[in-house]
Amino acid sequence: MQALEEVWQTADEAGFAAAFTFDHLVPLNAGARPNMPIGVPDGPQLEGWATLCALAARTKRMQVGTLVSGITYRPPIVLAKMAVTLDHITRGRAILGVGAAWHEVEHKMYGIEYPAVGERMTRLDESLQMFRRLFTEKEVTFKGKHFELNSAVFDPKPVRATGIPLLVGGSGDRLKNIVARNADMFNSFAAPWEWEAVNQDLDARLARNGRKPSDLMRTAFIFSDLSGDESKERNLLETFQKNRGGTEEEVRRRIVIGDPDNMISVLKGYEEAGIEMAIINLRPPFSAEEVARFAKEVLVAFN
Repeated sequence: MQALEEVWQTADEAGFAAAFTFDHLVPLNAGARPNMPIGVPDGPQLEGWATLCALAARTKRMQVGTLVSGITYRPPIVLAKMAVTLDHITRGRAILGVGAAWHEVEHKMYGIEYPAVGERMTRLDESLQMFRRLFTEKEVTFKGKHFELNSAVFDPKPVRATGIPLLVGGSGDRLKNIVARNADMFNSFAAPWEWEAVNQDLDARLARNGRKPSDLMRTAFIFSDLSGDESKERNLLETFQKNRGGTEEEVRRRIVIGDPDNMISVLKGYEEAGIEMAIINLRPPFSAEEVARFAKEVLVAFN
């Protein structure tokens, strides 16, 4: 936890726009735990929201949130209360990142209900509608297929009159329709050369819902290794190829590794593709020194 605190404080002081925790109950990083299901590597995992509040309280400038909270883990009203509490802790810097949830092994391990994808999407859609209304209306009545509110009051309201920004992460046709109706921010793993088509598709869906392209911020999740260690960089490159495919040249154009000029070049590719926020995934173990060096040598090119 101390290492995380140092990284977040360093990032905050260095001018990073936002920082996120992820919201899982087991690690997702590479590893092997004997006699456990595939997809559950070894190592400890802190709870995402408690960790987020602790880290956010040690920052002054960055926006903060989860990337992203599966809608299956908590009742929506509880998640909304957690988000507005974070918003007040940070004096208006919270982002509420949500998704339909995907880690089936984790759900089964802990006995958490894991509905079919169609039901999870409906739950996400209804939750986003409720979040928006709870954040901005005095009293809310809502009746959906899975959730309902009956003259529900919600105080305190978010610090910002417009509410807490709603970030949705994921892919697929139905999810993009949900995004076009309800989200303020969209997050995807898409490569720089894939974003033109993604953005055109999103813009068309936004228009059908009476919204403008500027109503939805586009954010990219980008794998990285900031250590400068060639063996670790090679491991990331090979792991990415194994899990997501692509030639070595293609992978090098979409992950952040190598010298500062190469990192800047990759990030410029995302910027030119219309990405407004590049979210760099830090691979543990990481250090505040790596983050400070990245800010000095790479982030400065975007300020």
